Amino acid sequence: MKSTIRTIIVIMLTILILPVALNFEAEAAVQSEYVKVGLKFGSNSAAACTLTSDEGFILGTAENRSFIEGMPLPAYNKLNIKNENGNIVIRDDNGTLLSADLGSSGCVMPADYNEDGIIYLDGVPYRGGIMLRGQSNGTMTVINFITLEHYIYGVLNSELNHTNPREALKAQAVAARSFGERNLGKHSADGFDFCTSTHCQVYKGYSGEYPATNKAVDETEGELMYYKGEPAAAFYYKNSGGYTQNSEDVWTESVPYLRSVKDEYSPSYPWKTSLSFDIIRTKLETAGFRPGVIESVSINGRNTTRAVSELKIKGSDATIYLKKEMIRNVLGATIIKSNLFELAGSYAEAGSDEWFLSNGSSVVGPGSKIYVINGSGAVKRLDRENAFLINNQGTVRQGNSAATETVTCGTVNFTGYGYGHGVGMPQDGAVEMAKQGFTYDEILKYYYTGIEIE
Repeated sequence: MKSTIRTIIVIMLTILILPVALNFEAEAAVQSEYVKVGLKFGSNSAAACTLTSDEGFILGTAENRSFIEGMPLPAYNKLNIKNENGNIVIRDDNGTLLSADLGSSGCVMPADYNEDGIIYLDGVPYRGGIMLRGQSNGTMTVINFITLEHYIYGVLNSELNHTNPREALKAQAVAARSFGERNLGKHSADGFDFCTSTHCQVYKGYSGEYPATNKAVDETEGELMYYKGEPAAAFYYKNSGGYTQNSEDVWTESVPYLRSVKDEYSPSYPWKTSLSFDIIRTKLETAGFRPGVIESVSINGRNTTRAVSELKIKGSDATIYLKKEMIRNVLGATIIKSNLFELAGSYAEAGSDEWFLSNGSSVVGPGSKIYVINGSGAVKRLDRENAFLINNQGTVRQGNSAATETVTCGTVNFTGYGYGHGVGMPQDGAVEMAKQGFTYDEILKYYYTGIEIE
């Protein structure tokens, strides 16, 4: 009888406990894994820092992209942290020692971190927790240990403004999440996954969040782009200039889902800038080249979208060949906004969008219709794509001619379209597609070839 009663009790307890356990497992399964974001490191590392939280703290361990709770500190709302002889030491405001060494995998969380609690690092709010690693010079690397979803909260508005259409924001959220998952450990040598700049993705923490961007993250929660079962490297940038680029035409590797697309939705993004030969020389020398006095700058090759694939710079001491994205890296990615550009000499003022035809007595802009008259008086419209434009320094060609465009006059005027490396999703195109009624998955599949969203 006692055995029967004991069995019944065990069965009843199992029935009561099992749903709770299953629910816990379900919650654990959907819980976002953590990532590490470097807030202060290298020359910007911290000599000391202060953490504050309205609900107190929990000291724990960051392990395998999870947080393991350790010692609770509910009675403290402020912690002062410093590297003391290589140990990360935590004290209260009275100087009382709370932890003699947090350790390299130690993490300070706000006590209410599971309820979206906020921790303040020197007054700046962040979700998740803070890790600190001592450096040999007595400073500390400061890391935000945060779930991937909350990391995207802090990224999204910085990469695409919250005022843009929802479907564009959702496309950006999936792209940013995929980029993050694919690039885990990008700063592993520094002890974290991502920095907060454009080198990774621009991250501003809790201060960078907006309701519209957070909603876009929530509505795509956990979704990544995949190609043949692997997370896709979801590169993105501002404007395509009319064509996206094959990955190998910008970098080196041919990636099957990063294929060139004629961007039918790209808003016009013209740009122009001027660089003197002296400035070009300085930029080359900064990059480690020694050209001597610059004598000429030439476009030495274009790819199938007509983006410049090689720029030849002839100097008195050496001829330098800048290929693909190296052109923008050396001359300045915010100056040469894209590789979709033409060259001209200093016959036109910087900022002018005009070309001199024939002997320079007539001027037309790039949007003009050009007509020619033959010896018999017949009028024919000129095919602008293959026009030869003449200045007092030589010939500047348009269109698909294989001829080299060369400037020898001391100043180069660049006139181009688009902004960014050109690989993957152009944000301006995504916004325009969203305005025209496309959904976020349609936008992503337009710019990334053959991907799946899961």
